[in-house]
Amino acid sequence: MKRRFFVAAASSLVISLGTLSGCATQPNNTTKTTSTGAVSGGKIVIDEPDEISTLDPAIAYTLYDDEIVFQMYDQLVTYKPGTSTIAPDLATSWDISPDGKTYTFHLAKGVKFWNGDSVTAQSFIDEFERVLSKRVNSPGEGFIDPIIEGSTAYHNGQAKDVSGLSAPNDDTLVIKLTKPEPFFLQVLAQEFFSAVDMKYINSVGNAAFAFKPMGTGPFELKSYKQGQMLTLVKNPHYFIPNTPKLDEVDISIQSNETISAMRFEQGTTAFIDYNQNIDSQDFISMMKNPKYKGDFYKEPLNTLGYLNINNQLGPFKNKLVRQAVNYAINRQQLVQLQNGRATEAYQILPPNMPGYESNLPSSLKYAYNPQKAKELLREAGYKNGFSTEILTPNDESTVKLVESIQADLDAVGIKTAIKPVTLSAYSPLAQSGKEPLVYEIWSQDFPDPYDFLDSFLNKRNIPSINFSFYDNPTVNKELDQAANMAQGPARIALYQKIQNQALADAALAPLYYPVQYAVVQPWVKGFYMNPVHLDPLQDISVVTH
Repeated sequence: MKRRFFVAAASSLVISLGTLSGCATQPNNTTKTTSTGAVSGGKIVIDEPDEISTLDPAIAYTLYDDEIVFQMYDQLVTYKPGTSTIAPDLATSWDISPDGKTYTFHLAKGVKFWNGDSVTAQSFIDEFERVLSKRVNSPGEGFIDPIIEGSTAYHNGQAKDVSGLSAPNDDTLVIKLTKPEPFFLQVLAQEFFSAVDMKYINSVGNAAFAFKPMGTGPFELKSYKQGQMLTLVKNPHYFIPNTPKLDEVDISIQSNETISAMRFEQGTTAFIDYNQNIDSQDFISMMKNPKYKGDFYKEPLNTLGYLNINNQLGPFKNKLVRQAVNYAINRQQLVQLQNGRATEAYQILPPNMPGYESNLPSSLKYAYNPQKAKELLREAGYKNGFSTEILTPNDESTVKLVESIQADLDAVGIKTAIKPVTLSAYSPLAQSGKEPLVYEIWSQDFPDPYDFLDSFLNKRNIPSINFSFYDNPTVNKELDQAANMAQGPARIALYQKIQNQALADAALAPLYYPVQYAVVQPWVKGFYMNPVHLDPLQDISVVTH
């Protein structure tokens, strides 16, 4: 299962991170000012718009949870700051066998958990076993089962350990795969595969571990008042020198968008970023304010807003009808409804994703053309149109976007009713095969075309993820082939061929790519946009002002 999120359908995809408290803005007896004016020490306060659901890395799978979990835990590998390039984390180096099936990781020496317990290769094996355990019920299980040898047997309770995981010594972890997986390192950079202290977990129990973490990361949990405040403090023994810069980060649960904007405008908040919703009018006001000129950051997200079209249901069995749907939708209007915080999408892969085609063939780009949509409907035998419905999450901003799609389809003769439902009801209905159109927004788990194309288009993902019920035998075969190919131009070319075939089939309707913005106070240093992970709290410092 991949990460879906509906953060106001990206129509207010801007997050507030950072109310700088009084002692954070000025040096005090616990802060030191560097020659560049940056302060070492102090604290900031971060607003989050919703409650934290868990701090267990095996369970965490939302943007809000990840914001915290990645600050408290380390994985074998991570990403070079501000990029999609894999870099060392607790593994200082690694070797991959010529057949691509055996990974040997060499761990950093002397790393400790916050309580002083040592990190060893077994710390990772323990977490892999937790992720595979039915008792823990981790959403990360599908990323390593059945790809790691013995994972399925362990998951099914048929083995006491995972045969593909071993530790020749405390500093070496060996992982054996059932087949090559070119994106395996990206999989391991996810939060699920962190080092954990099993002795500690056993002492507190899995349930309590959700909010009593014990990690290795740059920040430790000091306190947590549910629904109010979560406080992180600097790990003084973090294995990366001079990290983190701040002594404390206070995370306030603040769902009021107007208050978040006001706090920033008053100079109290350090920055507003894409995890915290902010009212559209406040966003526009700040964008136009000369005071903030030069303080905005911008980067497209590896995220796609799109419309699933059920290829096996009613009129949508006909490719011409699916093409008509694509031509009928005014994507520029969807961008305008999001105040420019998105770009039009005409292909499945986002612009920052390997395989994105900068020169997409014109025949596959379904530019807004309602007349063409009407012609295709007539050719398909639907001169007088037909009636259908769109399933969508029921939050207000999402429904506003779907109403625009509804108007576009109505204009060409496809009379469309909107079916808004709660998130808990959404997936079961989408997976039922009875919904003709399903609105969705999808964010990457890792920056590889597999994460989008295999998820949306492969028959084996019907109905769990492939809500369009798209089933092209040639595409299925090519997707399985690409998943096992070595990284390189040939693999990317095959994914582009697959995408182009899906677009020719009008398997679904790409709509827009959200664009993340951040506005940052000039006294905040070390902030950067991150195409994979969230905010770089460990790298942030402040200057006197």
